[in-house]
Amino acid sequence: MKRLFKSMSVLIMGCLLAVNVYATKPTNEVATITEEASQGTTVEEKVFGRINATNVIMRTGTTRETEKICSLSKGVAVEIVPGSEVENTDEFGNRIKIIYQEKEGYIAKKYVTPIENIQAEWYLLSTATTQADANQNRDTNISIASNYINGTILKPGEKFSFWDTVGKCTYDKGYKDATVYNAGKVSTGIGGGVCQVSTTVNISAKNAGIKTNARQHSLPVSYASREDEATVSFGNVDFSFTNTTGKTIKIVMYSGDGACTCEIWATDSVEE
Repeated sequence: MKRLFKSMSVLIMGCLLAVNVYATKPTNEVATITEEASQGTTVEEKVFGRINATNVIMRTGTTRETEKICSLSKGVAVEIVPGSEVENTDEFGNRIKIIYQEKEGYIAKKYVTPIENIQAEWYLLSTATTQADANQNRDTNISIASNYINGTILKPGEKFSFWDTVGKCTYDKGYKDATVYNAGKVSTGIGGGVCQVSTTVNISAKNAGIKTNARQHSLPVSYASREDEATVSFGNVDFSFTNTTGKTIKIVMYSGDGACTCEIWATDSVEE
C-alpha cells in the first residue's frame, strides 16, 4: 500500500509540470516550453527563425556535398539550434543547424532571420480539397509540390508565386513522369499532376476572398470545374496571387490517394 501511495505521489508531481506549447496547428510556429518543479524552476526557451529565401536546401551535414533532406520555402519557420554555427569555405558562408518538422539539418545562416515569439493565434480562413484517381506517380508529384508550399507565410500585400515557391520539377527532386496536357493533347511528362496542387491552392485562395491570376488548362480536368482550374507550366505559365486579406496568412497543404487539400490560416497579429 505504501508503494502504491508513493507511485501515486510521483504521478501527481509529474502532472504538476507545466508545459505550454504554442500553436498546435499550424505545427511549425513558435513554441516556448516551461517546466516547473517543486524544487525550483527550469525554463527552456527555443530559438526560432524564418527562412528569407526561396527553395533553400536543408542538408544532413555542414557542406553542400551532403545528402539533401528537403527544400524549404520562403517564410517557413524553423527552430535554430543555439551554438551550432559552423564555418564553411564555399560561397554559401557559415551554416547553422536547424530543426524542421522533427528533421535536423544545416543551411546557410544567411538564409535564416531570427524571429520573436509573436504569440499569434491562428484560425482557419478557408479550405479546399480536390480529388482525382489515385496514381502512384501523380501522387508522388503532388506530394512533393505540396511540401514545397506547405508552411508558406504571406504578410498583407505579399505575393505568392507557384513557381517561385515550388521551383522547377526535376528528377533530382524526386518527381516522376505522369500524364500532362500539352497544347490540347494528352501526353506524359515530368511533374504530371502538379496542376492539381495549383488548382487546389487557387480554390482555397478564392474561398478566402483573394483574387488570383489562374488560367484554364487546354483540356478540362476531372478534379475541378473550368472556372476553378489553375494550370501551370514552368517558364511559361505561373499561378500567383497577392495577399489582400489584410491579415498574415499561412498556407497548409497535405495530400494522398489522389486527393490534395489546401488550408489557408490567418492571424490578426502582425510580426514586427
